Amino acid sequence: MAVWEIVRIVVPEGRQEEFEAVVRSHLPLLDEEKGCLDAKLFRAIDKEGVILLCVQWESVEYHTEVFAQTEAFVKFSSAMAPFFAEPPEAFHADAIIDGFRSA
Repeated sequence: MAVWEIVRIVVPEGRQEEFEAVVRSHLPLLDEEKGCLDAKLFRAIDKEGVILLCVQWESVEYHTEVFAQTEAFVKFSSAMAPFFAEPPEAFHADAIIDGFRSA
């Protein structure tokens, strides 16, 4: 079953657009991973500097045991790291309700 990796990232004030551009330019690394199904980036509108990176993986194991051992992981995470104002908070989640029609 597919799972979402959800990462809460806090970026220093005034660097959000630069961070978003770096993530956008590195998305092909995720797209080329056969176990990566989707990726979304959300910018909080009422909390300055807070961003959610949501990546859908075919399984937790693919993310933690396969992708985490690749050069793509090193490149992707290294590109984002200089923007972290604090350590990111990450977890994996299942979609229990997937829109109004799935309830």
